Parts: sequence; C-alpha cells; structure tokens
Amino acid sequence: MIELKARKRRGMAALRRRLGKVQVPVALGMTLVWLLLFNGFRPRFESLGLLVLGFLVSVLIMLVFPLPPITPGFRFRPLHLVRLLVYVFARMAVASFRVTVQTLSPGPVRSSVVAVPLRTGSDLMLVCTAIASSIIPGSVIVEVGQPDHVLYVHLLGADDERSMAEGRKDIWNLEERIVMALGTREDIEALRSDRTNAARGEDA
Repeated sequence: MIELKARKRRGMAALRRRLGKVQVPVALGMTLVWLLLFNGFRPRFESLGLLVLGFLVSVLIMLVFPLPPITPGFRFRPLHLVRLLVYVFARMAVASFRVTVQTLSPGPVRSSVVAVPLRTGSDLMLVCTAIASSIIPGSVIVEVGQPDHVLYVHLLGADDERSMAEGRKDIWNLEERIVMALGTREDIEALRSDRTNAARGEDA
C-alpha cells in the first residue's frame, strides 16, 4: 500500500512537471493554425468546438512532445493587441476585395516575389509576421531567409516598382503592429532605431 501511494505521488509529480512545460502562448498559436486548417473562423456553432478541441490537441502535443522554452517569449499589450486584430481584419477585407477584382478582370494576373528584410532580430516576431502575412489574401510566404530575417513574399498584383514598394511597406506595417502588441522591449527598441535611421537617411 505504501509503495502504491509512493508510485501515485511520483506519477502526479511527473504529470505536474509535464504540465509545467506547456507554454500557453505556443498552445494558442497552434490553436490558431488549427482553426485556419479547419476553417474555424467562419461564424457557426461548430467553431467554438473547434477552438476548444484545437487548444486541447495543442496541449496534448506539448505534453507528449515537450518543446524547449521560447525565450524571451511574448509580452502582451492589450490595447496594441486590439489594434493589431483590427488592422489584420481590415487588411483581410480590403485584400479580399482586391483579389476578387484582379481575378475577375480581363487579362493575365500579374504578381511578384518581394524580399522584405524585417527590422527586429527576433525569431518569434519573424514567425508571427510570416503567419499574419499568410492569412491575408494575395500574399504568401514562399521562403524565409536566415539568419538575416528576410521574408520572401509572393504578392498578387505587384508588377512594378511602386506596387512592390507598397507591398513591402504593408509587411513592415504589419511587423510594427505585431512587435508593439507582442514584442519585448528590445524588439521595440530595434524597431524604433530602424525608423530613426531611415528618417535620417531620407533627410540626408
């Protein structure tokens, strides 16, 4: 009996250690990917079940295959996070309209692959920017350049220097909002430093 209780205590301790390795931000990110795969953002009753199931599956995966801790991790800023979500949904609506117009217009649909060097050196911000860019219609990440943190983005409708520059600026705007909502102080400082250097270059 004593040995059985000892085994139970060791089992509970091992389970607590496993649960302690579950990284909630990573689980939420995996849940987002789950919803994207199963069209969970469409307003319907099943979407709530998909959300719960996706989170449980994410936690189960992290329990069975523990991931190394992500450092320094996310820094949530609620106001900037709301602004990020509003910006992404607005971009999705506008981009959907543009893609529809370009698809229905006569003639070939033009596109280009644009290199977009990011301003921060955080792998986490790189992944978040790549995911957010991919869910916006008309833009697809085709390659990620390491260690220079360059996103190679396929942009629908970008066929000249002006449109490619606009597409690159859109990715930078998205990166800026992600960093302000989820980035560390070092990420924000790197972003501000890059903007200051760019402004000085324009003045010169």
